[in-house]
Amino acid sequence: MKSYERDCNGKTFQSFLFFVVAQGEPQYFEVGTTLTLEPDVSTVPQPINTIRWKYGTGLVVDWDPSGHTYFGSFEGRTTLDPKTLQLVINRLTLADSGQFSLETNLGTVGTHEVKVINPPPTPSIKTQPLACDVSCALKCTADTTDLGPVSYEWKKDEGPWTEGVELKVMESSNTSEKFSCRLKTSVRTSKASIPKDNPLYKPVTGMSTLKGHIKLFGLQKALTYRIGFGKL
Repeated sequence: MKSYERDCNGKTFQSFLFFVVAQGEPQYFEVGTTLTLEPDVSTVPQPINTIRWKYGTGLVVDWDPSGHTYFGSFEGRTTLDPKTLQLVINRLTLADSGQFSLETNLGTVGTHEVKVINPPPTPSIKTQPLACDVSCALKCTADTTDLGPVSYEWKKDEGPWTEGVELKVMESSNTSEKFSCRLKTSVRTSKASIPKDNPLYKPVTGMSTLKGHIKLFGLQKALTYRIGFGKL
């Protein structure tokens, strides 16, 4: 089904959907970075006489052989290559999240769902409750506003990073001395937190030394008994 629209200059613009590119899962980008949308021009019907990129229902750029027209906040930080249909938007902001669509004089080429998120902050670890005895939890905390989906990774001492959850429950039998955590967004991983001491940690060396003292004390006592018994 075809439809016809008129732009602000009275030019008729034909619009109909014949295939969709990169529709479905959103593409994530960080604030301040560059967004590049480049359809496969080899699949786009020719000849192309007009190009229009939209953001939602608004316009990003309009092109015809007479030149480019950029709109709103996209002016001054956006470029369109009419040969490749490539759209480049610099200095992304949170307000740029949304659906971008490409139309030519022959129809709608495709749509791109874009999510702009903040860079992941460095998290910190808090103990819950503050005073631990038998068991407690470590919470990986950070401001996750406008980060999109977030996951967590934990590291024990100098071991490898493993996937986990925001809250890590510990028991008194845990022998790890320190814990570190970090955040993962759909774009990248944050820096690691400052290592947190395990409040339930009991040094293995201390336990071994204690056992050694007990064994030595028992051996000395036995020797004393045997020597004394021999003298009798």
